[in-house]
Amino acid sequence: MKKLYFLFILLFFFSCGSKKKADETEVIVFAAASLTDVVSQLAANFEREKSIKTKLNFAASGTLALQIDQGADADVYLSANKSWRDFLVEKEKSKETTVFTKNRLVLISPLDKTFQFEKVDSLLMHVEGKIAIGDPGYVPAGKYAMQVLAYYRLDLKTKLFHNQNVRTALMMVELGEADLGIVYKTDALQSKKVNIIYSFPQESYKPVEYYQMLISNKNLAKEFYDYLYSAKTKEILTEYSFTY
Repeated sequence: MKKLYFLFILLFFFSCGSKKKADETEVIVFAAASLTDVVSQLAANFEREKSIKTKLNFAASGTLALQIDQGADADVYLSANKSWRDFLVEKEKSKETTVFTKNRLVLISPLDKTFQFEKVDSLLMHVEGKIAIGDPGYVPAGKYAMQVLAYYRLDLKTKLFHNQNVRTALMMVELGEADLGIVYKTDALQSKKVNIIYSFPQESYKPVEYYQMLISNKNLAKEFYDYLYSAKTKEILTEYSFTY
């Protein structure tokens, strides 16, 4: 029994030491799917500067927020929607939070399809194919898309193609599975397979603001959180057409 007890103590301290070492050399970032490209670059830059590792989890903001609430191991959370940020604040998961960046909403079509229209609401109403959007239940881009449709007083339930995140909605248009898509401007600009055919007026939907949130107490997590509003980060965000 004494040998077993001694072995248990050794394993306990070994596991604690391993966890501490990982805490000092690794940052786990949960980020909205629409931030995939820019956050991947920011994380790579941070890795080179600090000689550490970053683990990135990209998905719909709502999906990520629910994972964090259920105990997922995350250090920093980047949400594309204030309501999911507020959800985690209410759950007391936040150590610190602020606005990260902003975006715009656009209408896209496949490269091989041309649409002539005078009014965008007429186009949305009479298009024969599907309109790809993010699932409004979990995806902020989907919620903004529904605000646009409400602004134009359109009921297009039978035409809407719900997707698990805004990147998937973009892909459906790229593949020609949908004739139109309502996505973020930054995502559309990264694609070589779609045309941006209309930019929705800002009064047609609430401001698209991204929020950064510090989840853990790790020193390295705080360093990455602070790095997200550094001058270097702002330069990169601007390159990807995000705004402030």
